[in-house]
Amino acid sequence: MSRTETIRQEILTQLYGYRPSARDAERMNKLARQEGEISDATAADFEREAAYLVGKGLIACEPEAVAQAHKRWAITASGIDHLESRGLV
Repeated sequence: MSRTETIRQEILTQLYGYRPSARDAERMNKLARQEGEISDATAADFEREAAYLVGKGLIACEPEAVAQAHKRWAITASGIDHLESRGLV
């Protein structure tokens, strides 16, 4: 699996585990680093790959009410189906 695919998988897996709560790129990156999954990734990498997953309909962006520029993402029903149908969770 490529680095990009690993980041995308990490995003989906984290959002699946934390559903229905949304998470931001910084938190997802921090958890991935703590778990040793992706030691060289940055929050910007997570934001970029999250934007890709939004385009695929697997996750949705949920801006915070107070800070609209602060993006958080949540997994969609399609994202849940994607993970479960492939036995990834």
